Amino acid sequence: MGFREKLVKLSEINQYRADQLETVRETWIREVKALYKAITDDWFGEYVEQGYVTVEYRELQYAESEDIFMYTRIMVLNFGGGVSAVLEPIGTNVIGAFGKIELYLRGHKDKKISLLLVREEETGGFHWEVWKGRRQREQILFDRKIFEKILEEWLERLAKV
Repeated sequence: MGFREKLVKLSEINQYRADQLETVRETWIREVKALYKAITDDWFGEYVEQGYVTVEYRELQYAESEDIFMYTRIMVLNFGGGVSAVLEPIGTNVIGAFGKIELYLRGHKDKKISLLLVREEETGGFHWEVWKGRRQREQILFDRKIFEKILEEWLERLAKV
C-alpha cells in the first residue's frame, strides 16, 4: 500500500470515529434531557407546581468533551428551601455502561450515588440504573419510587445530625 492509499484509509478510519462520536454525543444529551424532563414533569411536577421543589440548572465544571460541556447541565433540585439534590452528568467514558450521572446532596458529594445509563440489548433503547457502590451486584432500575426512597433516606440522615 502506497502513501496515498494509507492517507485515504487513515481518513476513512478517522471519519468513522468522528461519526460514532457524534452519535454517542447526541444519544447522551438526549437521554440526560429525557431524565431531567421525567423528574421535573412526571415525577415531581406536582411538587414543583406547589412550590415544594424548585429546579435550577448550572454549568458543568468538568466534561469529557467540549460538546457535552456545552449541551448538558447540572440539575439541582431544591427541597423546602434548604436541602438540594444534585444530578451531575459525568460523561460517556464508563466501563459497563453508556454514561454516568452522579447523584448527591449538596455538601455531601462523598456520599454520591451513580446513575448509569445502560443500553437494552433486546430493544436498543436505554434505561437508568442506580449503583450505590462498586460491590453492588443487583441491578436497580432508577425510577420515581427509587429516587424518592433515596431522598427519604438522605433526609432522615440529615434530620438526625
